[in-house]
Amino acid sequence: MTKAEIAETLEQIATLLELKDENPFKIRAYANAARSIEAWGGNLSDLQDEEALAKIPGIGKAIAAKVKELAATGSLKYLDDLQAEFPAAILELFSIPGLGAKKIKVLYEKLQVSSIEQLQKACESGRVAQLPGFGEMTQDKLCQAIAERTKHAGSFQLGQIAGEAETLRNDLAAHTDSLQVEIAGSYRRRREIVRDLDFVVATKKPESITEFFAAHRAVGSTIAKGPTKTSARLRSGIQCEPRPRKNRCRKFRPCAMKANFIARSILTLFRRSCVKTVGNSKRPRTMRCRG
Repeated sequence: MTKAEIAETLEQIATLLELKDENPFKIRAYANAARSIEAWGGNLSDLQDEEALAKIPGIGKAIAAKVKELAATGSLKYLDDLQAEFPAAILELFSIPGLGAKKIKVLYEKLQVSSIEQLQKACESGRVAQLPGFGEMTQDKLCQAIAERTKHAGSFQLGQIAGEAETLRNDLAAHTDSLQVEIAGSYRRRREIVRDLDFVVATKKPESITEFFAAHRAVGSTIAKGPTKTSARLRSGIQCEPRPRKNRCRKFRPCAMKANFIARSILTLFRRSCVKTVGNSKRPRTMRCRG
């Protein structure tokens, strides 16, 4: 788990505590700790050291113990317990502009709304406008925000998913059964909009790579799973597929394409050097090089 992922986990805890209507000081402590971890310049291994953690501003003993657990194991029981108190999809509501923890809490308690789909139905039926602190205008804005989100569903900005993609690539590359890992498709081409992630993995044990990927902390849900192929949706929402290639440790196609391009360029230059102008003719005639 990276520093950024640990900071993100602390932010998530702060969000869930806000949904629980916990003590504001406790909520702020986790939010401040997340920012401190992001700004801290130490190494990830130092986060398992109690003395090093004590020197980070805003990290108390209770939060330090949780950071240490995250850095050592990649998971946190405290977060798992918090998540168990709410439906998994409720955090999606935070992606809707105009919705904060207080309004999401009201929607959940009064209308049992815990997903974007349920929110859309509640807005269309007019029930949201009847809630205190909402009204017709807020309901209309929520409908517009949901429609805009649906319009661009499945599209992600490169910078939005780059951190998650690189973390997953590094973890796959560090696996003992991986020989080489590359990200293919629009991400490799650095397109501004990316719709999915495809990881090409050279390995002698495809099943091992598939199992590792399916259990990775970045995977939010599994769409399909087989012995050598898995399709999943990452926590960011983007769809991802690893493509294990057995007994193949040569360069991948992107590298081969680059080599072919260079070879063609050299051949073109060589052919041009063989063009000579004969006599005073304005039209050049091609002479074949010999020997």
